[in-house]
Amino acid sequence: MNKIVGISTSVAGRPLRSGSIRLAFQRTFSSDTSTGSSTAGSTVVQGPSLLTSTGIHRPNPSLFQLPGLRSLPFWTKDNVVAYNDPTVTKIIQHVERNADVIKQEYLAAVMGVNRKSADDVLEPDYDLGGSKGNEHVDALHEGQWDWHSYILKGVKQPKFGDVCPVTSGCLESFGPNLFSTTPFSFAFFSTLQPGASIKAHSGPMNLRLRVHLPLIVPTSGDCGIRCGGQERQWVQGKALVLDDSYVHEVWNKTSEPRVILLFDIWHPDVHPIERDNINEMFGFAKDQGWLN
Repeated sequence: MNKIVGISTSVAGRPLRSGSIRLAFQRTFSSDTSTGSSTAGSTVVQGPSLLTSTGIHRPNPSLFQLPGLRSLPFWTKDNVVAYNDPTVTKIIQHVERNADVIKQEYLAAVMGVNRKSADDVLEPDYDLGGSKGNEHVDALHEGQWDWHSYILKGVKQPKFGDVCPVTSGCLESFGPNLFSTTPFSFAFFSTLQPGASIKAHSGPMNLRLRVHLPLIVPTSGDCGIRCGGQERQWVQGKALVLDDSYVHEVWNKTSEPRVILLFDIWHPDVHPIERDNINEMFGFAKDQGWLN
């Protein structure tokens, strides 16, 4: 049985060599009855959706799409989790129970509040165009947007774990449901400073869901997120889950910072076997130099 995988013709503004991508997918997913290797097959479908001007909001990942996954711009609303999904429910309940301690760790490590040691400080690590945190070739934001990362492009930052043990431990407790090992895996304190905004864009894939745990929310003014045409505001301590393969944008038109713990989890419909194959595929692509 073949998997149909949708993939665009460019990554970070650079054209993809279809033969190279096909080789990566075939290496990971193709069947080879002569050797008894994986029974999974694949078909590469290149190019974004042709239906881009209808006003209908659909997932539009820039790199990779796995068909057949349940899809909504937001997976949380008014304390209800979409589809009553048990995995997503357990994850957000756990982070919400730890929200106060996670906020205190942020205040100490980033803002210096009640910091125990001068060495217990996290430096911002968002670096557009460099070897660090960015998925996108162009600057998405206007104004100041600071990252303090635990997982940066699939690489865990040891100092974050040392300085913020409750936060890192909370994330690690999600085990294989934490989307942590691909070049598109992230977990970080996201601080959007007053007047800053993040332009409309879509994530690279529909394999993950993105969780926002609001730690500091402006008390007044216009601060929010729009995803798939739906607008939401953050509520301190209440997790918001979105599918960032939909076009989304963020703004903070207030005089106060907005701080969230942002992290990625596997879309619950992606089977463990598929997760293993996907990790292998991205690992192979990274080794070939196709992903920086």
